[in-house]
Amino acid sequence: MTLPSAVRIFFAIEIPELLKEGVSQYQSSLKKAYKTRGIRWTKPNNLHITLQFLGHVQSQDLDRLIQCVQKKLRLGISFPVIRFGELQFFPSSFRPRVIVLNVIPPNELMPLSQLVGQGIQDAHYEIEHKPYRAHLTLGRIKQPRDINLQFLSTVEIPDFGELKPDAVILYRSDPYMDGSQYTAIARLPLFEPISNVMP
Repeated sequence: MTLPSAVRIFFAIEIPELLKEGVSQYQSSLKKAYKTRGIRWTKPNNLHITLQFLGHVQSQDLDRLIQCVQKKLRLGISFPVIRFGELQFFPSSFRPRVIVLNVIPPNELMPLSQLVGQGIQDAHYEIEHKPYRAHLTLGRIKQPRDINLQFLSTVEIPDFGELKPDAVILYRSDPYMDGSQYTAIARLPLFEPISNVMP
């Protein structure tokens, strides 16, 4: 895989295929309940839980970045068990721009996010300092004033089951006309040696 001089990346928890299918079916039910072009729904392959977002990083720094984050992960972190809960809006219900499912327990992934952030800083890159809110993005609202979001409450949220992350994934984000496409660059298992995805 040939990379440009700079890439847009983020660290995240991947969603297992079975859980992706359940979320995708739920999204389909929401689309049927209210047909609109004002919401860009997240593609199943793009579903993830962000831990740390960096923006643009020099490709030549990726190996060092991966090594620094993996070193922090080896310090020790219990494997969290999480579930998806209620629908929420980001940045708030008064200014809805993103439709998400919250993660429960809400603070379970915070220690993992902090370790990843420390590794990023060790690689001499900045991290976001706003409070971490673990979530799964279902869709982005393009025209909030033209959409009656009450339809979201007409579809019952199914039980998606538990998710027990065992690795942190480094994703590359590439913009396209119909939304961004995410590609795994490296898989950083918790307590295990690094396994790079890119050849």
